[in-house]
Amino acid sequence: MEREDDVQLIRKILSGDDEAFNILVQKYEKSVHTLVWRKIGDFHYAEEITQDTFLQVYQKLLTLKDPNQFAGWLYAIANRLCIAWMRKQKPAMQPLDDTSVKIIDNLTYEHYVSEQQEVEATERRYEIAEKLLAKLPESERTVMMLHYLGEMPTKEIGKSLGISVNTVVSRLHRARKRLQKTGEFLQMLNNNHQQNLATQIKNHHQLGEFDKALEISTRALESNPADLEAYGSRWRLIAEMFPEEDGKKRISPEIEYILQTHSETPEVLSTAYWGYMSLPGRAKNVPSSLFEQILQHPRTEIYLAALFGLVERSEETSQKWHYYQRVIDEFTVSDVPVLSWYLLAYEEMLRLVEQDRSLASDDFLDELIDGCLAAHLAMCKETQQYFGWAYTVAVGWRLKFNIRLDKAYEILERAEIRLGEEEEQRWLVEHNKGCVEKASKKISRLRAEIYLRQERWKEAYNGLVANAPDFLESLWARFNGSTINYFWMLGQSAEGMREWEKARRYYADAHFAPTPHCEKVRHEHDPIHFAPTPRVESLTGLERVYHQTKRGTTDTFEAFLKDTEAEYRIREGADRERIRQKLITNKLNQKATDFRLETLEGEVYTLSAMSGKVILLDVGSSSSIMIPEVKIVYERFSKVNDVVVLGINDGETPHQVQQFLDEHQPPWSVLLDPHREVKKAYQIRVVPCFILIDKVGNWQYSCSGLNLINGQPLIWMIEALLSD
Repeated sequence: MEREDDVQLIRKILSGDDEAFNILVQKYEKSVHTLVWRKIGDFHYAEEITQDTFLQVYQKLLTLKDPNQFAGWLYAIANRLCIAWMRKQKPAMQPLDDTSVKIIDNLTYEHYVSEQQEVEATERRYEIAEKLLAKLPESERTVMMLHYLGEMPTKEIGKSLGISVNTVVSRLHRARKRLQKTGEFLQMLNNNHQQNLATQIKNHHQLGEFDKALEISTRALESNPADLEAYGSRWRLIAEMFPEEDGKKRISPEIEYILQTHSETPEVLSTAYWGYMSLPGRAKNVPSSLFEQILQHPRTEIYLAALFGLVERSEETSQKWHYYQRVIDEFTVSDVPVLSWYLLAYEEMLRLVEQDRSLASDDFLDELIDGCLAAHLAMCKETQQYFGWAYTVAVGWRLKFNIRLDKAYEILERAEIRLGEEEEQRWLVEHNKGCVEKASKKISRLRAEIYLRQERWKEAYNGLVANAPDFLESLWARFNGSTINYFWMLGQSAEGMREWEKARRYYADAHFAPTPHCEKVRHEHDPIHFAPTPRVESLTGLERVYHQTKRGTTDTFEAFLKDTEAEYRIREGADRERIRQKLITNKLNQKATDFRLETLEGEVYTLSAMSGKVILLDVGSSSSIMIPEVKIVYERFSKVNDVVVLGINDGETPHQVQQFLDEHQPPWSVLLDPHREVKKAYQIRVVPCFILIDKVGNWQYSCSGLNLINGQPLIWMIEALLSD
């Protein structure tokens, strides 16, 4: 008997027989992997989760009270690991100075809701299922787990367990009869059906099978009771597939039908709200009456979302302030449904104060920064992030407003103490891809910035020099807003010490540096750097230096600036060359994965057909385009027959791609990749991403969109590949 075999094996394992454990693993490994694979949709990660499942089995086998229940216990462990894995896939907060604009966009609250609702629905389904299945004999529980939770057909279950299909069907039949007597089984099946329908829509959507997803979504219209999750998936799909007016005509009547035929529960109101928000115009589409209905359900997630929606459609600063204040007043760190939104409310209020200092007194601003820090620390704890990030951001706000710098000192001391803890160091390295030395330097650099505010010039200068960032790491690191601000602070501290030549050099480094395309967006989201206009300040600094050093010469300030810029350009050229050499010598030398993609017109492109040419793949979506920068590269090599530039549109509908082409009219071909094949093959995490393939079909370089300045470093990489 299968059960008896498990009991015997477990007894042997507990007595120290490792071979018995290997037999147990071989017996169940395939079925567990299949279950996990179907659940998370990724074959390779499923292998890792399967290994983790059996590791937990080995570690916790002594806690299994009834060896006869082993199979059900095993699958329950696998289920929980799947849920944990899916939770980790939601975007984790990262320091904004290390995060692309695309990632910041993905952390907005509507994206979070979509991800969180799916995970929570899955968890509820497993909780109900595990409670019910615990009442079954092991053999019946196993097939029910695989069939209803793993969504495996009977043939695959039989193959995995080594039993006939008839035996599987018989066990399912007996199990259903037992559970139907409880009256709860129909609820479980209904929950499972609804989840399956929404999942089917989402899966076909992600695979680029948009028409198929739309066809399946029509089942939501016939569901009774209404399948709210499937309705939501359907509306998001329609909003992407059709032009704005057509989408509204399809979605709005269906939302109104749901509202008219259902009670005003938070679940129904949430479905309707996010349906309107999926349309272009977002919060402007939401009727005021729906906002009023939602606000009758305080302290719920949809209530919180509605407050942010009201902010979005408010035009007056005072209105925005009012709704952010309500978020803070009506929730606390311990009871807010979504911590990231709560933190966002604090951050947005602080940004409003940046625009209008009269909005907050010094005392209220002090409380606001403290509240922001408390929310940020709670968020770091929830997402297992480096706590030092929260501390340094809080210090940055105090520097920005020049308020209570004594508190800034205290916060930095707390950050240093925390950094010395083993857990903090582990989180920093494992979850943030950072290092303790780099974090320590950042804390010390902030302390130097406080000295600068206090006009302790020598201490500020020494601290800044000793803890300089690695600004020669890349073009972005060399020329972004943070680096410009760093040079400006060095110039100011040198000027305070009356070291005029040093001040001249650093002010020049800040003033004459080129600006990356997205510096403005990034700098606005970076509270650490308190100088609002370092370029303007550097220019006035240079003028002060000029008046201190001209000493009777007849040179004009314009001539002084010209000479200073010429000296700067020499330094910049040397820095660029060091960055270029580091970049082009760091090749990947991996075989490029072939693809077969089409344009909207049906023209087919394959990588193999372009052998003998250097290929630049611009992988991204309409929202992550970098037309000016890529156009510079395209024009630079337009007369070189050995260079091909291709756009790869990542997972968007034909309608979205057509809109992009109509608006931007790129001179290079844009290929549709509805299944995201290229993104998967080249392990792309953030778009836009640029892939360079050499003439013999090897993948040599990858480049983030953030690193582009006037087409560099793509031009360097292509030139290097052409010269090979």
